[in-house]
Amino acid sequence: MSLSRVLVSQQSQICSKCGSTELRWVTLRHHVPVDVLQCQRCSNPEVEEDWVVPLMPLTQGGCMNCGDQRHNDVCTNCGLSRSDDAQVHDELRQLIAPTHNLLNAARAASRQGRRLISLKLATAAAANNVDGQGDVARALRVWLLSAIGESTAALEDSKAWVEQSPNPSHLAWASLGQQQQHAGFPGAAADAYLKALQIDPKQHRLRAARALILLQMNRDGQAAEEACQVFESRADDHSIAIALQVAEKLCYQMETAFRDDEISRVLQRADAYVDRSAHMLAHRARLSALNGDESMARKDLKKARRINPDLEIYERIELQVKPQRNSWWRW
Repeated sequence: MSLSRVLVSQQSQICSKCGSTELRWVTLRHHVPVDVLQCQRCSNPEVEEDWVVPLMPLTQGGCMNCGDQRHNDVCTNCGLSRSDDAQVHDELRQLIAPTHNLLNAARAASRQGRRLISLKLATAAAANNVDGQGDVARALRVWLLSAIGESTAALEDSKAWVEQSPNPSHLAWASLGQQQQHAGFPGAAADAYLKALQIDPKQHRLRAARALILLQMNRDGQAAEEACQVFESRADDHSIAIALQVAEKLCYQMETAFRDDEISRVLQRADAYVDRSAHMLAHRARLSALNGDESMARKDLKKARRINPDLEIYERIELQVKPQRNSWWRW
């Protein structure tokens, strides 16, 4: 696609069909992905940009425009020389964000919804290791491949990234794990996330995601440990929410297995966040009732009902509390 056609497209501010000014870029898939300036009122496609995007795994010295190899400095597929390739991507950068480098221009294009241009810019940023942020650009490239519906290309690129790097970064392993998870390979994803965490243990979202995968694979002990580490790291709210989801399900499974000791351990390690979960409060109330602490059981039960007034576990807690309250004997 020519840049002159894109420059013309930038003048389109009003829908030619209904006159609306509510135009937004979206990426749609026909037989290939296409960036479309679409009317949000009537869905009229005002402008379509069918950029050639590099789907093949990124290789050193390969063509940034289409992803193929060069022979005698010329791409064997699209015919661009190395200098032409660089010029095309610099013109795209200037089109999107003239004051930004390739990586930040890629981010800006993605925010605009122009993911094909973003993919081209991220590829160029990764290939050139712009400002030493080649790994960040490569991670964005893998994410964009998945986002435009090229899941196979995203998985292959993330595999190549790890395999071709003498010391893969945590971003490389995390990107591979994410694509393996999307592709339905949870065990491989859990292993890739573990390698990323061994490099950078502060990646709390990866740890929370790994805990959820391990839970789904019935590796409950490992899932509990990962979730508890998220709690103890005082992670971000998103990671805490996932860890709570894991802990809630584990507590019910432990109750069924008569492992109240394990529930108590999880509750202790999650103590700072128990008040965020009706399920966790209810389990703590149940254990308090079993231990004869009716006051604490009632207190946690009341908190839980404020969050969620209708959980099945409440009936079991009431059965534990009421016999003590109504008994003739007070032990």
